[in-house]
Amino acid sequence: MQFVPNLNEFFKKEEIMASELEKFGGKKPCAKCDKDAEEYFWEAATLTMTWTCPDGHENLYRLN
Repeated sequence: MQFVPNLNEFFKKEEIMASELEKFGGKKPCAKCDKDAEEYFWEAATLTMTWTCPDGHENLYRLN
């Protein structure tokens, strides 16, 4: 007998992973002013890094 994985479980796990953000410490420069953010967030599902400077400017970098 061969085990067949449940595809519904697989896709549910992907949806959970897609919404998870990883938080990292480290300076990231703002694209709109001369201040640096002290942390940034990585979303692996969309290959996107985001950070907000102390003045509230939101920055986004997406890998292609």
